[in-house]
Amino acid sequence: MQSLSLYELNGIVREMIEDNLTDYYWVRAELSEVRISQKCHCFVELVDKEDLTDTIVAKARGIIMRNVYPLLRLNFEETTGQPFAAGIKVLLQVSISFSELYGYSLVIQDIDPNYTLGSIAQQRKEIWNRLQREGVAEMNQMLELPVLMQRIAIVSSPTAAGYEDFCSQLDKNAHGFFFQYKLFPAMMQGEEVESTIIHALEMIATESEDWDVVVVIRGGGAVSDLSGFDKYNLANNCAQFPLPVFTGIGHERDICILDMVANRHFKTPTAVASFLIESMHEQMVRLCNLEESLYNSIDSIVENKKTALLHVIQRLDMVLHSYVPNRIVKLEHTFERVKSVVKHKLDVQNIRIESCAKRFYSTLERGMDHEYKRLQYLESVLRAYDPQQILNRGFSITFKDGKVVRNASQLHSGDILETHLKEGKVKSMVK
Repeated sequence: MQSLSLYELNGIVREMIEDNLTDYYWVRAELSEVRISQKCHCFVELVDKEDLTDTIVAKARGIIMRNVYPLLRLNFEETTGQPFAAGIKVLLQVSISFSELYGYSLVIQDIDPNYTLGSIAQQRKEIWNRLQREGVAEMNQMLELPVLMQRIAIVSSPTAAGYEDFCSQLDKNAHGFFFQYKLFPAMMQGEEVESTIIHALEMIATESEDWDVVVVIRGGGAVSDLSGFDKYNLANNCAQFPLPVFTGIGHERDICILDMVANRHFKTPTAVASFLIESMHEQMVRLCNLEESLYNSIDSIVENKKTALLHVIQRLDMVLHSYVPNRIVKLEHTFERVKSVVKHKLDVQNIRIESCAKRFYSTLERGMDHEYKRLQYLESVLRAYDPQQILNRGFSITFKDGKVVRNASQLHSGDILETHLKEGKVKSMVK
């Protein structure tokens, strides 16, 4: 049985391809990997996916030679505004190559940027439609702007020229308005744009009461760096943010998804600053007009009140000349009536007092006579029971230890007794 080496078999395949597939082909694919070799060749990996399942159904390697790659890349990025990087769909003109050592590959001769533009537009449309279906696309645009927008939370790169221009314009505004602002740093280009801006928004949300609006500014830069602002998660976060979000990403030709969901979008950071300054100026003019209107109203009110007060004074003057004398006469009449009534009351009370006094003295006199007679009776009773009267009649009273002896059983041999007589006292001892 005849056999072939792998090299010989691959040689046959190469000859078959070179003999039969000699044309250029336009191929639709997605870039899954892009890398530059040390020799400046660009190597890519191309995939084809099913629309519904996103499953990879085909894969191939491609190469853009170093003498072609810079021109193709420059034209692509200037036209599409997207970097030539993994994750985008492309339409490539290729020739088929086969190497015994490296196998099958596609040599990329040209790239149609218009196809990618259509793909980007389609992707952007799909994101927008999804946000609308979820009911969040216009949520931030429905937020009412604060009357004064002085406290600004800035999402930008600290090294971005647009950030410096924005701050400088706020600080040096012609009206001398004061703005308080703080930078919440984020990447404004590269693969980390989406994640770092979302992180900055989360930080602002924790202190949302300290800020009036949020501005996302980028300033100048390559148009190809704008792809990070066309991401669903970033747009979803911005659309549902509790504060109004302004964007000034610095591109003239088109708007990105982030612009579409923001409360306001501007072409440049300085345009955002100008809007904030102009809003403050409008409020200042409004306050000045209100102040002038208030002063005019006060003058009018004071004049009207002054006229009304003069009328009141005139009426009071008339009343004083007619009302007061009448009241004085009435008061005099009332005083005389009160005086007469009081005098009558006093006379009646004096009569009642005199009558009460007479009754009191009569009752008191009778009571005193009664008590005097009662005292005389008690005095005669006391005199009758006076011990001296008993002694005067010939009786005596015997005491033991200061107490009257009433019974002989109270006495014991040796007790000292004291006997009171009509005249004098006698002491004795019991035997």
